[in-house]
Amino acid sequence: MSREKKIKLKKRSDQSIKIRKGLAMPVGRVGENNAVSFRDWQDLKAKYYKFYGRVQRRPFVLRTLVLVFAQILFSLILYSKFVESLIIGRPELAAVFAIIFIALTIPVVLAEISLGIRRCHDFNKSGALFIVPYICYIGSLVAPVLGLHNLEILVQSITAVSYLALFTIKGNSGDNAYGAEHAR
Repeated sequence: MSREKKIKLKKRSDQSIKIRKGLAMPVGRVGENNAVSFRDWQDLKAKYYKFYGRVQRRPFVLRTLVLVFAQILFSLILYSKFVESLIIGRPELAAVFAIIFIALTIPVVLAEISLGIRRCHDFNKSGALFIVPYICYIGSLVAPVLGLHNLEILVQSITAVSYLALFTIKGNSGDNAYGAEHAR
């Protein structure tokens, strides 16, 4: 006669249960004032894709650096795969990499524009002012392809000075036309 062994089950931790809930995001140590990370999709939209309100210097700098790093990373990987596909004579594969590149670029561009507009709002200026550094940034990517090296240096200089100003100049104290100071 064999003895039946009882299996002792471990109780899952709350964190493990939350991770296993389909597409629910795991909850970590993310505070309200964390400049870069987010708790859920609503927090992501509020920090990166909101086109009204204000954003202070520190969150602007950190979020911009995260976006630029992500853009450089996937640009290098996908662009090299795109060129490699063209060299080996596989245009259909090159098209796939181009589509993936565009699909990843669109959210990053929207987030960069959102952050720039809200940073301008922190100065009590219209968000349309951000078009100058952003057009110059796009121009610094296009000018080398077109062989316009003098224009490339000019737009890169304007972009650097504009972002340096956005990174270093303190926003208005107190409430302004674009929101309350505490909402920054």
